[in-house]
Amino acid sequence: MKSKIQSFLTILFWGSIWGIIEATLGWVLHATSLHHGTSNILFAFGIFCMLSASARSGKSSAVMLTAVVASVIKLADFLLPGVEGGVLHPAMYILLEGALVAVISQFFSFSSRREVRPALSLWESRLAVPAFAVAIALTLIVG
Repeated sequence: MKSKIQSFLTILFWGSIWGIIEATLGWVLHATSLHHGTSNILFAFGIFCMLSASARSGKSSAVMLTAVVASVIKLADFLLPGVEGGVLHPAMYILLEGALVAVISQFFSFSSRREVRPALSLWESRLAVPAFAVAIALTLIVG
């Protein structure tokens, strides 16, 4: 039971971090008219979060579940006035990125670093739910 909860918290943590970056930094990059490089920067960070969640949890399904969490956080932008048109496509792209990396990750194995850095695992478990709450709050406040 503990390993399922630990895996869930790891996925929630990394998905929340990715969602925060997508919702805030993505908005800033688009506001500064850096449209061409935005996707590359955010996709690279998304890959990092998905693979970190997979390696930390030891489950290949963590890749797609991390993308789902990040996409849900991005969809929280729907609650902001005037941003309806710019939310659905990025949220769908996050899911597509997750599906793509999930397929590719089936050909490679990602080992857990829990034995190497047990302190990081402790931080993930303690910060997963607060990170998700902060992600939703920042998305609603900053956009």
